[in-house]
Amino acid sequence: MTEAKPRVRRRGLKTWTAFGNLGRRPSEYEIVTHNMNHTTNGLELGPEVNGNRWLQEHRDGMRLTVADWDGFRDPDQVTYASYMAEQDDQETYIEGLLEQFDREGHDESLSDDALELLGKALTPCRYLGHGLQMLSANVQQLAVSSYVSNCAVFQTADQLRRVQLNAYRTTQLKLSHESRGFGTGERDSWENDADWQPIRKAVELALVDFDWDRAFTATNLVVKPVADALFLDQLSKQAAEVGARLDELILENLLRDVARSRRWTAALGQFVTDADEANRGVLQEYVDELAPLGQAMIDGGSSLLASWGSRKAEDIAADVRSSWSELLESAGLRLDAA
Repeated sequence: MTEAKPRVRRRGLKTWTAFGNLGRRPSEYEIVTHNMNHTTNGLELGPEVNGNRWLQEHRDGMRLTVADWDGFRDPDQVTYASYMAEQDDQETYIEGLLEQFDREGHDESLSDDALELLGKALTPCRYLGHGLQMLSANVQQLAVSSYVSNCAVFQTADQLRRVQLNAYRTTQLKLSHESRGFGTGERDSWENDADWQPIRKAVELALVDFDWDRAFTATNLVVKPVADALFLDQLSKQAAEVGARLDELILENLLRDVARSRRWTAALGQFVTDADEANRGVLQEYVDELAPLGQAMIDGGSSLLASWGSRKAEDIAADVRSSWSELLESAGLRLDAA
């Protein structure tokens, strides 16, 4: 009788080969995010194609040096599925607000101060939102790692949501107060009102910062945090003062998207400086160079918002500057006196 050979048990792989020696099973977030950037090794069209030359100059040639960009992780570990679920809940909340306040005749009862604030400071934000959307898309398109580009693409989607809500409110206000220029006067305000011009200038200059490290700094460390603090946080407070309760609540809800953006921005700043201390100097140099643009945004925006309500422009400016400084400090940077 032949003696049966003992069965050899084969131990399965502990991780996926794409992750190297991770030492654990990758999370769902890592599985759907890892190595998904189709431009990491250039476009499959030859090195002299304009797209590859652009990537080489403005992404691969940037001053930041990080040995392993795939080491970064979004602190919220957002995936497409989790993002859609979260935003579905937020939009359900917003739809409920819109239906409730419409039934109550909210827009018809707005005061002159409220209508002036909304017409001069809220509805022109459609142009600001489009600018921030393009800036976020640029950060996404040039990012080295899909862990970074995914954060930026969700940020881009946040801006689209912001634009859509602004357009919806503009149309509602136009239907209730057509003679006040809602839906027709915003472009003139964006292009010609004195207080809007530092904000428009900062957005347009950031749009031509092509190197990825400068684009990230201009967008996520200067223009966007200042714009968010002014036209979401501070504007919601001004809306509350003049009785524009619906817009106060909508703006407060949009701040949830801002909080997520600030978390990954701070985490990426820390990741980059931890990877190479020299990177801190690069980012700080960019921040110092761009800080006057941010301060001019604060001066113009706080002057605009202080035109309605009891709060003074200097108090609004101080709150915005404090919020901006807090973000930079969480990213391992600082805001010097501008």
